[in-house]
Amino acid sequence: MATVPKVDKCPDKYDQYQPVSSALHREIARDELREEPAIVEQALQQMRDWIAKNPAIQACRTDANFLLRFLRVRKFSHVAACETIERYLLQRQKFPAWYSKLDTSEPWVQTMIDSEFVILLGRDDLGRIVSLVRYANLDIDRFDVTDQIRFFTMVFESIFANELNQIAGIVCIFDDTNISMRAFAQWSMTNIKNYIECVTKSLPIRVKMVHVANMPLFGATVGEWVMACCSEKIRSRLKCYRSVEELIAKTNLLSLLPTEYGGTQKSIELRQQLRRDLDYYRNVILALDDMKLDEKHCAELKNQSNLSTGDAGVAGSFRKLDVD
Repeated sequence: MATVPKVDKCPDKYDQYQPVSSALHREIARDELREEPAIVEQALQQMRDWIAKNPAIQACRTDANFLLRFLRVRKFSHVAACETIERYLLQRQKFPAWYSKLDTSEPWVQTMIDSEFVILLGRDDLGRIVSLVRYANLDIDRFDVTDQIRFFTMVFESIFANELNQIAGIVCIFDDTNISMRAFAQWSMTNIKNYIECVTKSLPIRVKMVHVANMPLFGATVGEWVMACCSEKIRSRLKCYRSVEELIAKTNLLSLLPTEYGGTQKSIELRQQLRRDLDYYRNVILALDDMKLDEKHCAELKNQSNLSTGDAGVAGSFRKLDVD
């Protein structure tokens, strides 16, 4: 089991930054994220000072692994990273049905894993973790949208606890073969909007590519709505294919795919690995509930910043808190 970090916003001592051991990922971090030791150490200190002095944040992890998730996704702009971490804490409290009490040992989680609704395929040639999502495998009579989001969150939290994945990001494959209309109908427009906003603005996730194969015509309207809720950057990283065969022909992902696709990996082994990952991070994921944000005070702080400095959101609060 992974060590559970504390949520003391003002610890006596902070852990130190260590570059990752993978040469490929160190290169990606330097070239894509501006991750240099001096920049990292300064940004970590600035984030930690801001957390310590921010009265809206009552309890929060300050370990390097956790804060680097936000710094990496914002390319070491500490102001943007703090804005994201504030939204992350806020969204976790705003949608407790989605984000709280995520116990990976519950029986329904094992059922979801066994269905192969979501499996992780390992890393591609660019060091990115690759996931495969197949809605046809999901028992939609048993698992509603909330269940799906809870499972996605468990998987995301386990993935991005690994610094290599923080650096290189994730590639998502959606195989929509045999997906039912009811699977689309489960998702209301409100759920789509709220969840996309959480993923793109609050969760520290680097989505590098999204591949969608075999999208049925009846899913086009939902697909368009999803894209309308996404940023231009995400839309530019979406690739659609008329068939799985076309996806395989136009990408270099075949070797990562399970044997039923003509790949080399056994689905049972991929299931077992996902189970091990979720077991390993179980207590870390549950402990995220210990972080607390005073929502009312947070809103008041932003309003005061807007009125007194003319700067919106976290950028203004930085100036009020006197953090360099």
